[in-house]
Amino acid sequence: MPRRQPAQTRDLMLRAATDLIRERAQSVGDDVVASALAHVRLTQVAARATEIVRAETGDEKAKAITTGAIYQLWPSQADFQVDLLFHVADVQSVLVPGLPESLRRFREAKAAGVPLERLVLRIMEDVHRHYREDPMYRVELSFLIGAVDARVRAALSHRQEAFYASVDEAYEGLLEVYGRRMRPPFEVRDLSRVIAAQIAGSVVTWYADPALLDDPLGEEDASLMSRAILAIFERFTELADGDDLGGSG
Repeated sequence: MPRRQPAQTRDLMLRAATDLIRERAQSVGDDVVASALAHVRLTQVAARATEIVRAETGDEKAKAITTGAIYQLWPSQADFQVDLLFHVADVQSVLVPGLPESLRRFREAKAAGVPLERLVLRIMEDVHRHYREDPMYRVELSFLIGAVDARVRAALSHRQEAFYASVDEAYEGLLEVYGRRMRPPFEVRDLSRVIAAQIAGSVVTWYADPALLDDPLGEEDASLMSRAILAIFERFTELADGDDLGGSG
């Protein structure tokens, strides 16, 4: 056979790697669950758990947590990682800055005469900044590649359902404060889902190139992301008397 040229070898290697990536994205199994958590070793977890116990009790001689004790709870590393997936989901499902604080912020903004469109822009910029800076959100995003595995998908669904329940209530509170309602046939869960999807996608885009989301109007407290979400908000909601929101600020 003729000798393979470097360019041909390069092409073959890249094609083979692409095949592996494609297969990886469609695979299921313990290795899928472990992929985003591969750096978490049970020995390290046991050591950190021991540190936490001793710090919280003030007893530097408190009995250490051993890997043997851990394996009594989780027979395998994969069992532990599945449990960890759901724990992370619970942690990340909490609304930031919290439902009571969010509702208070809405009422104060209304009392101060802040237009709804301006408040929506501010809120979305704050939410977007939080997720950009939250290291656990990067971990969550890495779970998505394994979402074909039923256990990973179940953890993501668990997180989303708990999160949406709080977000729905927050948006309902915002609409009530500003005398608005959902525009038929949309429901508040539709608003929660589409805004969450916009934020997740734009965070990933921001990681690659923050300038892509620069505000076309040049305002510091707005961006292409928050203006897109404002447009969605305008389309999905209306004033209680049926009038439109009006021009965005």
